[in-house]
Amino acid sequence: MRHSYLPFLLSSRLRSPPSSCNTQAIRPLRTTSSRFYSSLPKTSSHDTATTKDSSVEPSSSLAFDDKHSPRPNWNPSLRHSVVPYPITSKKYVARGSGILKPPYADSGILPANPHGDAILIHDDPDDLDAMRTAAKLARRILDHACALAKPGVTTDEIDTAVHEALLEAGAYPSPLNYVGFPKSLCSSINEVICHGIPDTRPLVRGDIVSFDVSCFIGGVHGDNCATILVGDEQEIDEIGVDWRGVPYKSTFDSVDEEVMFRAGRRLIHATRESLYEAIDRIGPGACLTEVGAAIEDVADAYGYSTVAKYRGHGIGEVFHCAPFVKHYRNQDKLELVPGMIFTIEPMLVERSGDCYEWEDQWTVQTVDGGMSAQFEHTILITDNGVEILTVAEDE
Repeated sequence: MRHSYLPFLLSSRLRSPPSSCNTQAIRPLRTTSSRFYSSLPKTSSHDTATTKDSSVEPSSSLAFDDKHSPRPNWNPSLRHSVVPYPITSKKYVARGSGILKPPYADSGILPANPHGDAILIHDDPDDLDAMRTAAKLARRILDHACALAKPGVTTDEIDTAVHEALLEAGAYPSPLNYVGFPKSLCSSINEVICHGIPDTRPLVRGDIVSFDVSCFIGGVHGDNCATILVGDEQEIDEIGVDWRGVPYKSTFDSVDEEVMFRAGRRLIHATRESLYEAIDRIGPGACLTEVGAAIEDVADAYGYSTVAKYRGHGIGEVFHCAPFVKHYRNQDKLELVPGMIFTIEPMLVERSGDCYEWEDQWTVQTVDGGMSAQFEHTILITDNGVEILTVAEDE
């Protein structure tokens, strides 16, 4: 692969940001913007993909309350706090498997980034093809993981399925042994924000589960994440569908259970909306600050908080590299140029964005028990907009 790069985070521009960093300078093309809000319930009487006027936002729907609605007070006893469960043995990828491994795969030790703090510009067609291949595979396996998340299934079982599917596709699961991480994907349930370790806890109806699937193939990484509500499905579309096109559940055992599901749907929808709002605001010549501003704008509109501690990142032959992308309002005056590839991965929570790490040194949880959701795409800045690399094959 061949890369040119911008040294020191475009430090020459940090001192005096160019006029193109103005928020109205450049916008990406929106030829497929209808997919941005595909999970909006059917009762909406307008297309929110083409308007930002909050005065025309629907106040409620059959599936969940929309923007600017007060958050419902549901009975927290319907969800039990997530606690550590037993973890099965770490999986390995055999040396003779023919699978190309990242440098840390066997030792768990990250080598120094050969590019340092430079931001890579992916301008080689073969490099871009490799990135698209890795990203689309990561998305396909993410969709597979989400489809397996049913009541009674454990995240350990889903981890095994993801591990086997990636190996069958000729890829290495990027999280496996990354600084010692013991599994092949991250699974984060309810108040767990990110980096949850798959374990033997059975999923239960109403769990909010985020799956972060990453893979290494062709010498580069692909990375994406999505959140689903376990058990929120039925055969017939009566009140709307989720972001996958799965019909929402319309009957419940109690009012409290219905309110719990509606609250989960709303959080998931808002988090996904914040991701696409961020993507919609950027393009060549835009500022990296637009990402955090967009995400926090959406979080504020729904009454949620955004987690500041964890960020998006550049990605390529190195799993995590510059630029690092904040998901809250900030002053990182970095001009975006064609060839930059990075992830945007907002984490929204019901209450405070403060968090802490479990004793396993991976699992991150909200300090107050607020529920969490996360979505992530890997994106490429192009000459005339943004290409989402981690889209489903049929999008």
